[in-house]
Amino acid sequence: MALYTKNKTKMSMDEVAAQLNISKCCVYNAVRKHEETGDFADKQRSGRPPKVGERELRHLKRLVIGDNRLSCSKITMELNQSLNKPVTRRTIFNYLKKLGYEYKVKIKKQWLNAQHRKQRVAWCTQYAHFTKDDWRNVIFSDESTFYVLQRKNQVKIWRTDEERLHPDCIEQLTTGNGGKLGIWGGICGQGPTESKIYDGNMNGELYCSVLGGELKRSLNKLHNKEKIIYQQDLAPWHKSKIVQEKLKKLKFKVLDWAPRSCDLNPIEMLWSIIDKKLISKPIYNKETLRQRLEEEWNGIGVELCQKLLDSMPERIHQCLKAKGGHFD
Repeated sequence: MALYTKNKTKMSMDEVAAQLNISKCCVYNAVRKHEETGDFADKQRSGRPPKVGERELRHLKRLVIGDNRLSCSKITMELNQSLNKPVTRRTIFNYLKKLGYEYKVKIKKQWLNAQHRKQRVAWCTQYAHFTKDDWRNVIFSDESTFYVLQRKNQVKIWRTDEERLHPDCIEQLTTGNGGKLGIWGGICGQGPTESKIYDGNMNGELYCSVLGGELKRSLNKLHNKEKIIYQQDLAPWHKSKIVQEKLKKLKFKVLDWAPRSCDLNPIEMLWSIIDKKLISKPIYNKETLRQRLEEEWNGIGVELCQKLLDSMPERIHQCLKAKGGHFD
């Protein structure tokens, strides 16, 4: 068509249409548009008017709070009360996506009241001067529970729709969780401590045996053990009288801790890492689970421990920034 408009005597509309494999009518319309406007491009169209205007969008943002977050249908119903022409749930769903909202599972966090926040801020302020090297001299400890047929993390895989029932693409379930095992462990800048894998639930008596066994043996293997500080959370068995007496007898230096502060403990990330590794092979009984836990714990390297511990200054900064509240 450009050839035709530049030199009409060299190519006819029929020839242009044949060369471009389009109809003669299309060529005619394009040439006429070029003669009128000097361009082949289409004029800007106004498009379909939006169903939800700017004012309604601001109202929509105000509606996505509290219980309304649970249901797009409820948000649609609330917004339609202010619209002259009602819109569908799907329309509101699309507008929410454009505004940056996503329908996600709620993040599970411990409940914090005003006193908890105040105590967390006080603890972070107290230890804000600690460097990464200081935190590497702390043994962060924790207990966690792992189940035979239940993982902490959601299992996601790549598959086609045809493969959805393939054995590799199914998470095998049965009645119950197949049993569970508890594990105690700790990490410091020199690597992980010995672990303690146990049946049932942790209690004061069992924890005392851990302190005098796995923890004491681990401390004896560390360099500069006189600088090492032991951290534990405020679980009931940690605060029990027999445990306090045991700690005093063993002469461990214990780091004070803020309540509801598992997000400040870097070892919490380690449990998630171990859980993801457990997914790689099927586990059908407690004995296999025990073996896998021992295998994964013994595979923890010094570099990973140091990386987790080195996150402490940033954790403290984020907690202070959140004024003692939750943070990522």
